Amino acid sequence: MFHKLLRKTLPLVIAAALTIHSFPVSAAVDNTPVSQITATESTEDTSTSSATATTITVNTSLKATAFKKMSTTNFIQALGPIAQADSKESGVLASVTMAQAILESGWGKSTLAQKANNLFGMKTSLSGNTWKGSTWDQTSKYKKKTAEYGRSNRKYYITAAFRKYTSVSQSIGDHSAYLTGAKNGSSYRYKGLTSTTSYKKQLTIIRKGGYATSNTYVKDLCKIIKKYKLYEWDI
Repeated sequence: MFHKLLRKTLPLVIAAALTIHSFPVSAAVDNTPVSQITATESTEDTSTSSATATTITVNTSLKATAFKKMSTTNFIQALGPIAQADSKESGVLASVTMAQAILESGWGKSTLAQKANNLFGMKTSLSGNTWKGSTWDQTSKYKKKTAEYGRSNRKYYITAAFRKYTSVSQSIGDHSAYLTGAKNGSSYRYKGLTSTTSYKKQLTIIRKGGYATSNTYVKDLCKIIKKYKLYEWDI
């Protein structure tokens, strides 16, 4: 009698057990199908792209005061789109613009950046101010003491007048206009700058053109570009 009952009930018990284990794990936890979980994760992954994103917002009204408490990552994410948009117009590589801004403004936290939105140490008088495309209003300025380097890389200080801008975007635009339009006599000071897509070559041209007096300028900037992968913003 017992064996007959066992033969009848055992298949039902096994079938029930198989049915229970056939449910997806996600359904047992929150009733969400596995296919939907996978799709959600995929969407999040594609939205984290920075330089390679298909849609990048350029904040042309961004002011340097926003950089005061920013992390290095957030600084790059904020400045990158502006430098990249400018590069499309000027030919100055975004990585070059960003590296110069980082080195010369201390990640946008320098006094000159905070007070004048000036990320590149642009003085009121540069190459006679005869170059075209300047975004500076020709009058707004900020005076401060600054370090210069003379012979044998010897440092000394002077008080100089610097350009004051209304936004970070204006500072970048003026910087690029200077690099592409400034002349030394009848020749372009940074001749060949936009003819190369090598950030090291562009920086070398900038250094040799007299933009910076530090002997390690190119080396220092190349280190920054490599460390933070700023070349990913180049187009």
